[in-house]
Amino acid sequence: MSHHDVVVIGAGPAGLSCAATLAEMGLDTLVLDEQIHLGGQIYRNVESTSAAQLDFFGEDYAQGRAIVERFRKSNAKYKGGATVWQAEGDGTVCFSCEGSSQQITANYVVIATGAMERPVPLTGWTLPGVLGAGAANNLAKEAGLSPKGKVVLCGSGPLLLLEASLLIKKGVQIEAILDTTPLIPSLSALKHMPRALLRTDFLLKGLKILWDIKKSKVPYLRGVSGLKMLGADKVEKVECVHKGEKVTIPTDVALLHFGVIPNTHMMRQVGCEMHWNPDLRYWHPVCDKWGRTNHDRVFVAGDGSYVSGAVAAGLKGELSGLEIACSLGILSTKSRDEMAKPISNKITKDKHPRPFIDAMYAPRAGQFAFENDTVVCRCENVTVGEIREVISQGAHDPNEIKIITRSGMGPCQGRMCGSAINEILASELEASPDEVGYLTIRPPLKGVPLGEIAAMKFSEASGPADLFKNQK
Repeated sequence: MSHHDVVVIGAGPAGLSCAATLAEMGLDTLVLDEQIHLGGQIYRNVESTSAAQLDFFGEDYAQGRAIVERFRKSNAKYKGGATVWQAEGDGTVCFSCEGSSQQITANYVVIATGAMERPVPLTGWTLPGVLGAGAANNLAKEAGLSPKGKVVLCGSGPLLLLEASLLIKKGVQIEAILDTTPLIPSLSALKHMPRALLRTDFLLKGLKILWDIKKSKVPYLRGVSGLKMLGADKVEKVECVHKGEKVTIPTDVALLHFGVIPNTHMMRQVGCEMHWNPDLRYWHPVCDKWGRTNHDRVFVAGDGSYVSGAVAAGLKGELSGLEIACSLGILSTKSRDEMAKPISNKITKDKHPRPFIDAMYAPRAGQFAFENDTVVCRCENVTVGEIREVISQGAHDPNEIKIITRSGMGPCQGRMCGSAINEILASELEASPDEVGYLTIRPPLKGVPLGEIAAMKFSEASGPADLFKNQK
């Protein structure tokens, strides 16, 4: 069993920046990442993409190359294609790579798993031809692929509009953009406008995206509701309500996006304390400004702690690295604070528009009023109606629902259905999601053959049975 000063899980902006900071100070740092290319989701494949692609995706994407280059020069160790399926508060990490699983230990573990698209179950969202807008963006960065035929984009948030503008530039046949964002901004959004104006560069980028969409003459409907994906063997049309009238649009591909939420599965499996944000309607781990959780050995860096965007994620990764270096005696408290001050100032500046954006695209009341025949758990094919039925019979805890219906037991381990189950249960009980709780996550976090676990090498003091001994 190998031991490292620090194991960083995730090779996005936060993980790479944290690892580079630590390795530059001479610490034995290992980065584990499920992807085979550095950069995470936002900077996917940025290291090997062409100059033309860098130019196409824009300056924000190209900035990722500098982060990757710094990481490469830092001498941090890196293992791609490594699927972490268990992490513990004592610094133990289990992962699968190239057909075998290993158990390693570290003085500190940094979870930098970033954010994920918010799963919102809709009628027909399991039909072939329906996928996340983020997935389409990843395919473009990884393999240069674009959707063919007629395309409709549905949902809300700046990333939906960004993806629409990129597809327009590619000449993709977009039939419509169906935006669930209200026509009139909320008062909570408007009150944050003065602070957002401190970052005119950011706002100008947003206005350019909107201008590109307008001059393309692609129908852009805001304030839509009642989205449905309809078809027999594949998606054939999208239906919605706009200004009180039903709208039906034929399509070959439907791209969905309803904002992003922290990817908290690993934090919950470790046992990190979680907090419910009632405005953004997502759970996130409770961390201090350095990313330290309630487990002294476990840090969370980047959007996994709170969604702030790629730039802030990289900067937060650096802060976590400084605190770990200080904890290991490499830096004095004074040196840590001196090095952290300009980083913290950059985070403050970068986050000026965030309250406005968050309020502008915050999930609305009634957005989670799912229909009974809608599939919630894609892995086990469990519907909203089945969830409501077991709630009416007395199942008032997400984990009770999981046991009875098997929703959340599939390969995704509740990533696609967990937040919806939380919302459905809260609605049925007329409670808030933080009152009803969330799904307990147990290892393995990702599918791993039992033969790999049986073949693992352990220290004399532990064995296979010890892997799950602390799981409730």
